[in-house]
Amino acid sequence: MLSKEEEIKKERFENYINKLINVGFIKCGVIDIDSGDMICSSKDFNICYVEYQEILNIFNGSTTISLLINGDRYFVRNSDDIIIHGKTALKSSGSTVDGLQTVIIRRTKEKCIIGVFKENLTQEIAEKNIEEIIDDITKLNKNENISNLIEE
Repeated sequence: MLSKEEEIKKERFENYINKLINVGFIKCGVIDIDSGDMICSSKDFNICYVEYQEILNIFNGSTTISLLINGDRYFVRNSDDIIIHGKTALKSSGSTVDGLQTVIIRRTKEKCIIGVFKENLTQEIAEKNIEEIIDDITKLNKNENISNLIEE
């Protein structure tokens, strides 16, 4: 059984997921960076250990052409230590992707927000909504700030 504080946190993360889905994301989730555990996710969205390790490797400076998210291959368009942008190719055999999809993976110190969307949602709106969630997480817990993101 969850404590009252854990229940509040769980509900807050569920609200983040619902917000992204309501805006037009088709899949999304929040991962604990230290453990790799999925804190909360939309229906049928999961990140396996290998996918989690790929994300960590990119955040830690590895370069790669592509990564797997929820079993689908995304070509990395750009990445750094806090954000990864990727895009699928058209549907290939064995893939669950139907048409082009974009993924944004954005991290705080301890959490990682992953959002997948199609062309019906613009990159600007997608990024704005993810950043609003990141802002909320870091306002509620200053320990979530990454030192190179803190404005002096």
